[in-house]
Amino acid sequence: MRSDAQQNRLRLVRATRDVVGWAGSTDVSVRDIANAAGVSLATLYRNFDGKHALIDEVSIQRWSRMAELARERRPDEEPVDHVLRILETYTRMTTRDHRFIRGAGIEVGTTPVLHIRAAFEPDFATSWVAAQSGGYIRRTADPRDAIDMAGVIRDPQRRVSMLAMLAGGLCTDKVDVADFAAKAVSRHWK
Repeated sequence: MRSDAQQNRLRLVRATRDVVGWAGSTDVSVRDIANAAGVSLATLYRNFDGKHALIDEVSIQRWSRMAELARERRPDEEPVDHVLRILETYTRMTTRDHRFIRGAGIEVGTTPVLHIRAAFEPDFATSWVAAQSGGYIRRTADPRDAIDMAGVIRDPQRRVSMLAMLAGGLCTDKVDVADFAAKAVSRHWK
C-alpha cells in the first residue's frame, strides 16, 4: 500500500475515534468522519465499506498493537516487567479512547477482535507463566482476567492509581508496585 494511502487510512481511523467520541454515539455520518480526516468520501469508501467497518478498525488496530507487544518481549526485560508494560500500555489505549468506547458501545476485547485477542493471549501467557514461576505474580491470578480488568480502566485522572491497584492485586511482594506506578506516570520503561 502506498504511504499516502496508509496515511489516509490512519487519518480515517483516528477521525472515527474522535468523531464518535465527541458525539458520544455512533450517530455520526461518514461525511462527518471524512471531513474530520480531511479526505473525500471516495477516499473513505476506497479504504472502508462504511462507518461500521471504521468503528471496527479502531478496535482492530488497538488489539493488533497489543498482539505485537505480547510477541516482542525485550531481550533484557524480565517477564513480570513485560506483563506490567502490556497492562500499562493497554490502560493508556483504553483511557485515550474512553469517549469512543463509550460512544460506540464497545465491550473491550470482544467482536470484532476475538481472532486478534486469540493470537495475543498465548504470547501474553508465556510471559505471565514465567513471571508466576518466578514468584512475581500470584498463582491465583489469571492473565485473561488481568486484561479484562485493565480494559475497564477508562478515567484518565485515575488510570495510574487504578493500574497500581490492579498490579498490587496481581503481583506478589517481590514487585515494587510504587515503582511500577511511577514508571506508568513517566512512561519510562527499562
